[in-house]
Amino acid sequence: MTNNIVRPAVAAVAGIFVAFGLIWLAQYVGSEFAPAEYDVATGEILIPLGSTIALFIGWFIGAFAGGWLAMRASGGTGAGWVVAGSVIGAAIYTATDFSDAWWIMALGTLIPLTAAWLAQRATAIAE
Repeated sequence: MTNNIVRPAVAAVAGIFVAFGLIWLAQYVGSEFAPAEYDVATGEILIPLGSTIALFIGWFIGAFAGGWLAMRASGGTGAGWVVAGSVIGAAIYTATDFSDAWWIMALGTLIPLTAAWLAQRATAIAE
């Protein structure tokens, strides 16, 4: 029974923790360099371009590193794609919750998919 569910499940959970930790770190760094501003006249929070770019970088690095870790730890590719799916789900949920533009939602899908594909190539595991 070498192909059980425990190893990929634990690998996916570890990858998700790594991914979201790196995304949080990228967002923190982005907010330190380009903090959000509150517009008193409209009551909106204005997110600068630097913070948005840091978020995109965080999505890529988080999905890549978390996916790579999950793929290496599980010995297959499925756990890494679960990590990418969790990053996509969080990105779409957050973009919808904050009523972001359609292109942010599109990048919230494309960036983690690309990162997971590159992580799969980097692990050299074909399934």
